[in-house]
Amino acid sequence: MARRRPNPLHDPLEYATPQLRTGPPITYSTAQRVLRGYDYVIVGAGAAGCVLASKLSEDKNISVLLLEAGGDNTKILEAKVPLMFPKLFHTEHDWDYYTEEQPGLAARQLYWPRGRVLGGCTSLNAMMYHHCSPSDFDEWVSIHGCEGWGYHDILPYLKRMEKFTPNSSRPAIDIQKRGSLGEWHTGYAWLSEIVDKGFVPACQEAGIPPVADVNTPAGSLGVTRFQTFIDPKGQRSSFATAYLSIDVMKRPNLHVACHAHATRVLFDRITTDSPRAIGVEFQTKQGGDRFQVHAREEVILAGGAVNTPQLLLLSGIGPVGELKRHGIPVLVENPAVGENMKDHLCTTPVICKAKAGKTLDYLSSNIKAMPALLQWLLFGSGPLTSNVGEAAAFIRSTDYENLGSTSCLPKDNTSGRDAPDLEIIGAPLAFVNHGEERPIDGSSVFSLVPIGLRPHSRGTITLRSKDAFDPPIIDPKYLSDEGDNDRNVLLTGLRVCLKIMRSPAFQNFFEAVPVNDEFISSWWPFSSGNIECISDEDLIRFMKEKAFTLYHPVGSARMGPTPASSVVDLQCRVHGIRGLRIMDASVFPEQISGHPTAPIGAMAFKLSDMIKQSRGRGAQICANL
Repeated sequence: MARRRPNPLHDPLEYATPQLRTGPPITYSTAQRVLRGYDYVIVGAGAAGCVLASKLSEDKNISVLLLEAGGDNTKILEAKVPLMFPKLFHTEHDWDYYTEEQPGLAARQLYWPRGRVLGGCTSLNAMMYHHCSPSDFDEWVSIHGCEGWGYHDILPYLKRMEKFTPNSSRPAIDIQKRGSLGEWHTGYAWLSEIVDKGFVPACQEAGIPPVADVNTPAGSLGVTRFQTFIDPKGQRSSFATAYLSIDVMKRPNLHVACHAHATRVLFDRITTDSPRAIGVEFQTKQGGDRFQVHAREEVILAGGAVNTPQLLLLSGIGPVGELKRHGIPVLVENPAVGENMKDHLCTTPVICKAKAGKTLDYLSSNIKAMPALLQWLLFGSGPLTSNVGEAAAFIRSTDYENLGSTSCLPKDNTSGRDAPDLEIIGAPLAFVNHGEERPIDGSSVFSLVPIGLRPHSRGTITLRSKDAFDPPIIDPKYLSDEGDNDRNVLLTGLRVCLKIMRSPAFQNFFEAVPVNDEFISSWWPFSSGNIECISDEDLIRFMKEKAFTLYHPVGSARMGPTPASSVVDLQCRVHGIRGLRIMDASVFPEQISGHPTAPIGAMAFKLSDMIKQSRGRGAQICANL
């Protein structure tokens, strides 16, 4: 089969061999291995997949195929202009998932945007650059037994990835603690006046200390102007733009195939004493022909915390009851597949009506946004380079117990004494329903969004059917924890938002809210009344009716030393399977206290080194025989 110059728009069939139609559904003969294949087949071109494909293909002796169910990212304007990312929601570039009805949230189904495009969620969502707390990763070692994945194991890769650009108008950063030679652009983007001179000082007046850099070993606690992955040209620096650059895509040993929807992993169960992954089956459309690609060394799943457990289950790996329920032959029993999922839940945004022109809501008007778009097109600057979440406060809920009633006190579930369990994002626009609801009459609105970072509630990913194109059942089980600590943490977050809202620095930017202001009163009916008299019951009711997700699901194929409670071992190899690894947020042993993009990338970078070292040891052993 002739090989053309690699290009993400290649027809994926170029890299496929028609599936043999003989034999049991999950048994394959060794004869198939002589068909056209690659050393490594990576499923999913999201955060981890892009890094793995790029780093593994640096070795010219390794051939890599990267399969992506979505399309190319390079022609999508909304994936380049930072502030336009909500326009990608509910499009062909989004898996457009919804949860099951959540009893803890007024029986609502919550929308989960997931990137279905090169770069995955790094091409779709907001661009928060955050290392999270060192103790988050050290907890993985001390409590979950994941040796080799502590903070000091991951930190070198965070630095190696990064190309940090200092900004003289932003807080002073010790650049010795930052990376400067990596492929991934980080730095400071647009900062609105209401954030810089309103929200940040208001947090300080509420007792939250400032912190210049949350991406150091000192941790995240404090209020900070967020660093982003937006490059000096004002464009999103996704993992697709960083790690699948034009030069990388020219490598003859790297192939990237879009519109290749993986349907199952292929295994050899005849010639080995334990199942061995030898390839991947995929379709280009639902109901279309099935094709397969073969992996001489390993298959690596990088589909994310939703799609990875789904593919494992479709391939016969998971709880026996779940597999039998769908008539899927059991390859390897593992009760942890699809279990232990945790997500970051945001409670009701505290909506404040700002003085005219003080926020970015005017950009929702195509006419009013034209000057800003022209500024971005000509100079790569201006308000369209805003990250929406321009600043945030990271706090410990137990430090604010005196703000609410004694019956709803939160308990400490942080990973360490310098780690938060609450984040309050300051956004200079009405980010309601993921940006889908706009202010009435062009009002200027500021949103304060409290986020529970360390939830107790555990959810699941299960199959809706054995059709790979049928979305899985996503059940986060929000606010289902015994003792209601998740609820109490978020309730404290709301109380802290009210305190920030009342600070003198912030009040300078607000105007009185008319009683008949439909948008404000529908989302924050307490804004025009005496907020000192708001009861916990009222806040809890409103929380259940309006809470939404920050879409950071993790843990559904988690890492651990034994198969009793985990899916992959400490080298990210699936327990009981040879030649199959996983690298994405699904392997997180526990939820982290912040934004996961940077940790996922660093972990993928680390795994690529582990694979290279393993290959080197194997070659040395063969040479000595």
